[in-house]
Amino acid sequence: MRKYRALALAMGAALALSACADNEELPRPSAAPVEVRPAISADRFTMVQEEIFTSIQDADSELDSEALTARTTNPFTQMRSAEYALKEILADSFGLERLSSSAVQTAISPAGTYPHAAISIMDAPQGSNLQTIDVFQQESARDNWALWGVLDILPGATIPSLTVSGAGAELLDPDSGESLVASPADVLAAYASLNETGSDAKGLNFVDDRLSQTLRSGKEANAAAVEGAGTVTMTYAPAETGTVSFRTDDGGALVVGQVDFKTKIEVTTEGATIKLGSTIGSLGSGQAGGEIEVSGTLDANYTVLVAFHVPAADSEDEGIQVVGASDPILLSVKNG
Repeated sequence: MRKYRALALAMGAALALSACADNEELPRPSAAPVEVRPAISADRFTMVQEEIFTSIQDADSELDSEALTARTTNPFTQMRSAEYALKEILADSFGLERLSSSAVQTAISPAGTYPHAAISIMDAPQGSNLQTIDVFQQESARDNWALWGVLDILPGATIPSLTVSGAGAELLDPDSGESLVASPADVLAAYASLNETGSDAKGLNFVDDRLSQTLRSGKEANAAAVEGAGTVTMTYAPAETGTVSFRTDDGGALVVGQVDFKTKIEVTTEGATIKLGSTIGSLGSGQAGGEIEVSGTLDANYTVLVAFHVPAADSEDEGIQVVGASDPILLSVKNG
């Protein structure tokens, strides 16, 4: 009886309120104010970075790609795992990319929409004189923050100041070129095209940079090595990992993306073979100092990270500058 009586009283109260509604409007609830803030506090993120780099250090000590995935994500996971494969073959003659765990400044994307992202300018790692750009990502609320990529700041390059407010740093849509000379995705695709063709930048203007110079030199050296026996072609494409891009104070953007490229060596002279050493020979043979013989076609697959300063659409200088890059890393070798 008590349960039914309580229910009857509740219904009676509802009916009474309904009867009053015609005479006097009920107060309407107001939406709670939305707190505008970065995805994580700066102090907390410093602790998160320490956790990330400790986890990577543990994975490095065992060259354990599975353990690496605990606090890293692509493209860093892919690139570090490739380094592990080379380290297992080359031992002390190959060094893993040095990492710094000391951030000079950090910008963090707003809370709310995922993935969250953060970018840090780091002190130069021990044994290097180049500061690095480290990119971090949190894919969803259930995922830990992870290291997405590490790039060296190129000598002479200036990293543009990011636009940071109480809500955090403005994260940009990869496919939106609003207020920029081009969208982040289009910039990455144009840079890949420029390096493949030597001239076609899809209508964009890139300032010549050290990474492109290095890639050109590598292509020329490969061509010289196979002269008279075969040909070398290099193809480039944006990786599927997309871009991480932040608005800069000058109205432009700092865009970080990954480019995959393939070196194809094809023997064209009947009866000829081409011997390859260096990292291709070692990875292809599984032995330090190893060589492989190419009698048909060989594919060597690489990847690299690149950071661009993309100007605002109304900028007088529309030149896109490469301000950071990782060392290209050999991912795989397929002979025949």
